Amino acid sequence: MVSTELFFRINTALWTDIANHLNDCKENFSPCLDTKVNINEYANKIRSNAVTFEAWAQDRLVGLVAAYFNDDTHGIGYITNVSTVKAYFGMGVAGNLLSNCIEYGKVRNYHKIGLEVNCQAKPAIHLYKKHNFEANHRDGEVLKMSLKLNRSIMKDRDYNKELKDTSDHKYAYDFDFDVMHGFMLKSFTNFFRPGSLLELGSFKGDFTKRLIPHFDDITCVEASDEAIQLAKKELGGKVKFVNSLFESLELNEKYDNVILTHVLEHIDDPVLVLKKINDQWLSDNGRLFLVCPNANAPSRQIAVKMGLISHNSAITPAESEHGHRITYTLDTLERDAKAAGLNVVFRTGIFFKALANFQWDRLLQTDIISNEYLEGCYQLGHQYPDLCSSIFLLCEKGK
Repeated sequence: MVSTELFFRINTALWTDIANHLNDCKENFSPCLDTKVNINEYANKIRSNAVTFEAWAQDRLVGLVAAYFNDDTHGIGYITNVSTVKAYFGMGVAGNLLSNCIEYGKVRNYHKIGLEVNCQAKPAIHLYKKHNFEANHRDGEVLKMSLKLNRSIMKDRDYNKELKDTSDHKYAYDFDFDVMHGFMLKSFTNFFRPGSLLELGSFKGDFTKRLIPHFDDITCVEASDEAIQLAKKELGGKVKFVNSLFESLELNEKYDNVILTHVLEHIDDPVLVLKKINDQWLSDNGRLFLVCPNANAPSRQIAVKMGLISHNSAITPAESEHGHRITYTLDTLERDAKAAGLNVVFRTGIFFKALANFQWDRLLQTDIISNEYLEGCYQLGHQYPDLCSSIFLLCEKGK
């Protein structure tokens, strides 16, 4: 029986998993894959040199896109494999993995991805064209295709508009302010370094207010000038504010603590910003507190089953209006942190969450949810970090 419970991951498959998968799929290739390559050698090569975008059904690898992103100088990636086990055809597996691969190239400032496909593989060609790959030229039975990864970074964004509520979605909910902020701080406190703090993306200062009792030297950077004006009214002279994009931000000091909560998913080039934190803003013994919404939160997985979103890491139209660029999982968040040179020293989840934010807002107005229940969800989050509302990485400066 085919399991429809799929999990999408990056770079977790062993070469044996890849080899078994390619053997399962070899007859789907034209010509048959084992007539072109030694599958074990090819699997080893993929595991050693490629980034693997994977779909898993229980312990079986059922979908695989493998791509080489080794040419940072020229910014050209190359997809070497796209395959799905036949029983999972028609479920959008390959398209999902291909989208993840394209996004991976974008956030690393790659400007082009190439691939080759047999001219007779009409469904594959249709899939690539659907993702905006263009045919370049034909070499015998091989069609060479490529996709340009041109990005509109910063210049078309209105950061004041992105902070405003839409007709069907708030930028931030009472659940964020009243529940998540408190548990984030609780997760952070034991890891704080004495000294200065840099908060990147302070919004209207709601979380900043919780940080003031812990630090005498706080600097907040925010792209929205309207949000800064509201924060200044609330916090007065207790905090230094800088109105700037992170990508163009220049600071003259390093900080012992850097906080980035529910911000990285809004950034056009997250690896670039994480690299600036590591190279420029984090002191030698400093720590980065990195928190993002979790694609695998049960509330999102339920939304997938309800048909409200296509997959766990999908970006909804409302999220897009609020400037979301990516929805992270623990493995993809750690991937980007490591790509930026950071050293991940601790990872966990914050608050086990099976309901959407708007549902939580309604419940919090009743006596159904007690403080003990909220604490239980927080504690359970440490046991099941991949099923939390938010994921948390504690990072230190990499060499």
